[in-house]
Amino acid sequence: MGDKVLNVPYLTQPTSITCQSTCLKMFGLFMCSKLSISSPIEGMQIQDIWIDLNEGQGRPSTGRNSYENIAWWLNKHFGPYRFQVKSLKNVDDAMRHIVSKIDLDFPVMVSTNHSRTDGHIILVIGYIGHSHDTCSNTSFLCHDPYGKFNPKLGSKLYGKRRFEGGVSLADGGEVGPGKSVTYDYEGIRRIRKDKHSSGTYWMISAAS
Repeated sequence: MGDKVLNVPYLTQPTSITCQSTCLKMFGLFMCSKLSISSPIEGMQIQDIWIDLNEGQGRPSTGRNSYENIAWWLNKHFGPYRFQVKSLKNVDDAMRHIVSKIDLDFPVMVSTNHSRTDGHIILVIGYIGHSHDTCSNTSFLCHDPYGKFNPKLGSKLYGKRRFEGGVSLADGGEVGPGKSVTYDYEGIRRIRKDKHSSGTYWMISAAS
């Protein structure tokens, strides 16, 4: 069995539509630390990242909060690393893909949903109990910027309550109910029957 967790700062999304830009800020802060660089990202407001993601010059898609634009934003700020969108249906293939990125010291943005929401983005920062023989027992540690907003809705700490018990930290991160939440393989994929198709894993991280 193997465990690995990346030291990614946690942030709470400031509005109901900024999950993707909050995850990008967390990802960006981690990359700055990983590369030992100073970047304008450190001072960016999450709302400004959202505007750049959806209105920035040169973005590949005009669709709101598109996966392609998320990868584009990371590529724009962290070349020569390359970031890409990956979609998989097979559970074991998706789990191995995420584990491989964590092993290379990259978090993974994943798209989730359930019956009450069209979509949500969370950031996988680590795994627990992974076996190369089977992925069914692997658990994933995730930063969920909306609180414990998982597909099973096992917690009411989301929406207006998403920062209950949270505090801001001196190093630029936060403590909140969505920090290092443990999800199984069902909790990090899309389950709503919509155009993105139920059961699909949509993942954004560094290219192989």
